[in-house]
Amino acid sequence: MKGRGKIVGYAVNRKTISIRIELVALTSVTEELERCKGRQKTIRLDTFQIVGRIESITISKNVGLLVHAARLDFIHRRLFRLMEKESLGIEVSTTHQDKLLYFLDTVAKKRDQRPEDLLFELSSFNKTDTNGTGKTIPGKRSVFDLSEAQSNVVLNKISRLSAGL
Repeated sequence: MKGRGKIVGYAVNRKTISIRIELVALTSVTEELERCKGRQKTIRLDTFQIVGRIESITISKNVGLLVHAARLDFIHRRLFRLMEKESLGIEVSTTHQDKLLYFLDTVAKKRDQRPEDLLFELSSFNKTDTNGTGKTIPGKRSVFDLSEAQSNVVLNKISRLSAGL
């Protein structure tokens, strides 16, 4: 799910951070978010990624969601800075992206690598021009930056890679 919105508030609780996010109202977004409700998801707020559980969804003039994330100092400091922004790009991982994130994390640990570096390696490729000269196309470092076709290619590569480990 992709959209625009802003952080309207957050609270640092004993074990979690509760984040209230307001999105521009889109009916397709609400249906997709309902399927994510109660599940652990990766949420990207501009370039900052957090992992949290979508606890509730509210629909009024805008769509709101409440996310609970782990209570870590760097998260609430970053959220404080992000609250100043009027508009953020907000992305919630799809099931396909969740699967890819899981495989990246698992295989990267076995290879003693960071998941971002492994994704960069798997999404980079060589392209040959019509005149025979080769050119390396750099990969992506975030699952959210991959197109649907790119994520399918990376998922196929990582499944072959994990079978060989």
